[in-house]
Amino acid sequence: MRNDRDRGVVTPVEMMFVLVFLLLSIGLLGFLGRLHAAGVQVTNTSQAAARAASLASDPDEGRALAQQVVGASTLTGRCRSEPQADLQWQPSPTGSWQGGSVTVTITCAVDNDDLSGIWTPGVRTLRASDTQPIDRYQR
Repeated sequence: MRNDRDRGVVTPVEMMFVLVFLLLSIGLLGFLGRLHAAGVQVTNTSQAAARAASLASDPDEGRALAQQVVGASTLTGRCRSEPQADLQWQPSPTGSWQGGSVTVTITCAVDNDDLSGIWTPGVRTLRASDTQPIDRYQR
């Protein structure tokens, strides 16, 4: 006997597509969340390094302090290689260190598979910079 209402089983096949889409969406959201977290770490490190450099008494000490902050940060475990800290400073109107501003730019290369949790080829380069004023009256 044939039942005209029986057209086969379609729902389980559609549910497999929904399941695959759901799993891919969860993976993408996890990747984006880890990418955002890594970006926040780079931003926080650049702010801390710029603040430390702004408390220095000259540009050379500022570079050393910024690199020390980067070395002590959590970026050393996240970045593919040693994170780079680039310090640039704008002198004060009188041309001295005091009263100017310092900008620290942090660059960190992160493997995509560290961000996604599964093997994914490629590398993301994260970069953040922060500018801090140098106290005019510091000694």
